[in-house]
Amino acid sequence: MTIDVLAEDLQPGDLLELSTELGTQILRLTHVERRTQGIKFMGRNHQGALYSSGMKYGELARCVRP
Repeated sequence: MTIDVLAEDLQPGDLLELSTELGTQILRLTHVERRTQGIKFMGRNHQGALYSSGMKYGELARCVRP
């Protein structure tokens, strides 16, 4: 099941559905940093590739819940 949460509610360990140039990736967040303009996060997909991106405060993030 997927749910939408605010970017500022993301936590390490969350499963985030992220659209990339390679398609949709499911990332397990390893690092979430709150900055002045928004959230920076890093996570790994099922193959172990590392992704880094960010979102502005108030944006919706799509999380996967078991």
